[in-house]
Amino acid sequence: MIMNKKFVLFILLFVSCSIGMIAQANFYYYRGMKIPLAEDNNKICVSILKNKGEVDKELLNNDNVIKKIKDADFDIFVIQQSELKKLFASKTWNKGAKSFLLSSCYRTKEGVEVFLTPFLNVRLKKEQDIDVLKSFAERYALRIVRNDSLMPLWYVLSISSETNKNALEVANVLWESGSFAASVPDFRAGKLACSNDPMFNQQWGLNNSSYPSIDISASSAWNYSTGKNVKIAFLDTGVDTDHLDLASNISNLSYDTESESSPSVCYWEHATHCAGIAAATKDNGIQIAGVAPEAEIVSISNLLNDSTSQIKLARGIVWAYQHGVDIINNSWYHPIPHPAIDEAINDAFRYGRQGKGCVIVFASGNFHNNYVCYPAYCNDTILAVGAINSMGSRPYFSNYGSKLDIVAPGVDILSTLPNNSVGYMDGTSMACAFVSGVAALVLERNPELTVTQVNSIICSNAKKISGVNFDLIKPDGSWNEEYGYGLVDAYNSVINTPHVVYIQNDTITGTKVISADSIFVGRNVTSTKEYGDVILGQGNITLKANYTEIKNSTTVPLGTTLKIEN
Repeated sequence: MIMNKKFVLFILLFVSCSIGMIAQANFYYYRGMKIPLAEDNNKICVSILKNKGEVDKELLNNDNVIKKIKDADFDIFVIQQSELKKLFASKTWNKGAKSFLLSSCYRTKEGVEVFLTPFLNVRLKKEQDIDVLKSFAERYALRIVRNDSLMPLWYVLSISSETNKNALEVANVLWESGSFAASVPDFRAGKLACSNDPMFNQQWGLNNSSYPSIDISASSAWNYSTGKNVKIAFLDTGVDTDHLDLASNISNLSYDTESESSPSVCYWEHATHCAGIAAATKDNGIQIAGVAPEAEIVSISNLLNDSTSQIKLARGIVWAYQHGVDIINNSWYHPIPHPAIDEAINDAFRYGRQGKGCVIVFASGNFHNNYVCYPAYCNDTILAVGAINSMGSRPYFSNYGSKLDIVAPGVDILSTLPNNSVGYMDGTSMACAFVSGVAALVLERNPELTVTQVNSIICSNAKKISGVNFDLIKPDGSWNEEYGYGLVDAYNSVINTPHVVYIQNDTITGTKVISADSIFVGRNVTSTKEYGDVILGQGNITLKANYTEIKNSTTVPLGTTLKIEN
């Protein structure tokens, strides 16, 4: 827009009266409920279209810019409200500004700072409602930026200088119209990964020599399962796929939510650390061992910072289940709930693993509060994971509460870092990765399990920590609000998993005993590959297929489930 003197005087009056007038309704809608926000009257977001003019240069050189938020369409700056008057008084600003938008900064009820961008996300009720969306866009001078490629009913819109409302107000108006399934502003927040700083050295989470009962009993579990053929996706900052202790387990699948393309990008060290905990290679003479040392690592990269759009996080979950991932590790949180993330999680449970459901593991959060962070609390089928230290105590930072399922090692955790290095981190992020690794051990032993069965096996076989009162009875046993069902136990989880063996393109002859609870012929849930029939040859062997006895020279059809008799 062209700046004139009348407009500048209006803006100066506007600022002096209070930026708070921008957002008269300080709440947003989530699942039909009004979620309150507290406005921060000391800060303001200035969003400028990508014209790379004089205004950008002046703002970039301004010592009082608090934060710059990366975005493809706008340069978004968080500045002190007091600086706004100076900018409007600047001849450079007036000369160079072609289009800019102002929006408030807020804090959630938990005190987390969030920034309002010019964007909002709208979900249609059905595809035909696109004309309704276009009508609202025209009425409020909105720009339809894009339709999400993996969630086709979701649209990203942007306000303009003619909208006369900010994105929060517009999102609320669209929701209140009753015309859409969801309408939410695109809030940005700070670093979203749940990790703290590196500390000191040893993999006590796998084998705790000082407190033997306070580890996950991984060594014993490896006699039965190592996570082979199970895919763990890390929706995170991007795994260093060339790391020498991870490379043999890196899947050929990867995705970057920022570019909506493959391969993934390593933005920061956090994802590499989590991937090493869950699935670093064992017995290679290099660095460390992961909980599931033969599981496949699928890297799904996201910035996980104040530039992160929640739609991109939802997209990562959708991509994961659509590409055959078994487990989705989410060592992150977001202070603002978003229905697109809810929808992606629900769909991963519904459609993932050929309808058996992806196992979805979330960190409980690092805010030393008595509640589990979003998205970990948004669906009861999520495994929400808190942290413990090497003595079995909950560290001060680990969030807890009614939605907590289980705890795992999360203090002084040694794991892989980019550029073939290792280091120590604290956080519920690390605990989350331990549980994802145990889930991989369980699924190797029995890929036929549903997500709820996997969850139940993990929770019901957790170790009860000495001195902790597990005084509440829940579906999977006794429970405590700070420790959930207890410390994840790889060994007990694995040996209490009904064992399934697959025989494919095989001829069984002579006397043969296969140690398993069930034998599946010709099909593998994890890879979805068809293998062909199995022939039972001459010999002393009796199997039971669909409760009909099969002896001697018999062809067992594709997909038959067998149970061994002897």
